[in-house]
Amino acid sequence: MSIDTTKDILGQILAQVAEHARDHHEACEQLPILPAKPVSASSMAALGLTGSGIGLEATFQELMSTLVPSLPNSVGPRYFSLVTGGVTPAALVADWLTTVYDQNSILATQNVYSGQTQIEHQACEMFVSLLDLPTTQFRAILTTGSTASNIEAVALGRQWLGATKFGIDYSQDGYDGQVVVLTNRAHATVYKAASMLGIGRKQVHEMMGHLEDEGVLESKLQELARQGKAVMVVLGFGEVNTGIFPRPGAVQRIAELCRQHGAFLHIDGAFGAFARCSPSYAELADGLELADSITVCGHKWLNVPYDCGFFIVRRDLERDLERVFSSSAAYLKPVPGVPTHPMNLSIENSQRMRALAVWATLRAYGRAGYQKIVEDNCRFAKTMHHWMKVERPDLWTVLEEECPLNIVVFQATSPPNKPAAEEEKELEAEARRQEAVVKALNDTGVAAFSGTVWKSRPAIRAAISNWRTNIGKDWEIVRKVLETVGEQFKF
Repeated sequence: MSIDTTKDILGQILAQVAEHARDHHEACEQLPILPAKPVSASSMAALGLTGSGIGLEATFQELMSTLVPSLPNSVGPRYFSLVTGGVTPAALVADWLTTVYDQNSILATQNVYSGQTQIEHQACEMFVSLLDLPTTQFRAILTTGSTASNIEAVALGRQWLGATKFGIDYSQDGYDGQVVVLTNRAHATVYKAASMLGIGRKQVHEMMGHLEDEGVLESKLQELARQGKAVMVVLGFGEVNTGIFPRPGAVQRIAELCRQHGAFLHIDGAFGAFARCSPSYAELADGLELADSITVCGHKWLNVPYDCGFFIVRRDLERDLERVFSSSAAYLKPVPGVPTHPMNLSIENSQRMRALAVWATLRAYGRAGYQKIVEDNCRFAKTMHHWMKVERPDLWTVLEEECPLNIVVFQATSPPNKPAAEEEKELEAEARRQEAVVKALNDTGVAAFSGTVWKSRPAIRAAISNWRTNIGKDWEIVRKVLETVGEQFKF
């Protein structure tokens, strides 16, 4: 069947899509979190590729009757399973227009892509400013998320270290295995980046809290220097299970040691960097401005659609980044007097115009809007943490004494510890128990949590980062669910 170009049919369907989007937007705070009608493998098998296709109208009916009901309500206010935001109204509108105009945002020119160029440039500058970083010193580059941003960071760090330590251009001559990564509780994407770039997962050394010990770090840097190694230091701002940050003053000491020893400093602030949006929490992310590069996720606390990330880099390192990621072709030549092509500073040569949603949401809600989102979410997390710790420790055990930001890590309260000889079996049993608790919580349809492991203990995580989440209307609903499920599993 040929592609249907009948204007009336497309117009009618787009109107129905708009109506559905409006209804979902208005009702998502009351809808269950988990899918209303999970789709089975057998159902999907019947919806495969056919010889002639079934046409637009029939496909739309299948979308609405079978596929859409199988999707979780992750834009709702009580989806705590991942560190993921919702989609602000301004971002939603702009993202629809992004699809309508379908720009490939790879070039920066004065003519063909002039509108897109200005939108992306301003959106990125607005975002850097939102994090209270000087736009004269830092530039943001749009990526697909933390994975791509951390790949960019490790690639840039490797390139810069090769040039400054060994006089080698790794982008041209290839990598020689001389870079080591030191980190504190690195996100999994740092290991993935090291694997993809040939550095190797085993060359990522997890130092936990020792990285923040000035003496230990300096000794490690000296030891690696004697071995002829170059070092990249990766600091996490907002650990994914707990939201914890380096201790006060640690970043400044680490940055100074990196400067003295010629190490590259990257900060992974996927969601933690947003602490700088609020005067109440900005101190947690103090020292962000000392990094050589920074990872931040837009589809987390910026609440723009997946997939959107930022790689923020010092402007004096832009040429090193371009050496790694530049693409050469006669039709892709740089244009004098305009910014570097986005494709020459990032992984993809094909890039969706993510900037439009970023621009729209920042323009619509400004600093005050994002300060409110951060503070509302943190207030919710702290209320949950306090309730578990002080009011219902008989049901729930928090695994960190404090809740610094927007994540609560906890367990259903366990019986007293078993003798050491039974410890392994007890851990297995406890893991199964916590998995059952997560399932019971999520099966209520009221809120979604995720299972995790923290300090070798099976645990449950609640990550609050949605603009809709409101302590006045949502906390009592969540509290009742936690109380009901907690009582079911109480010893």
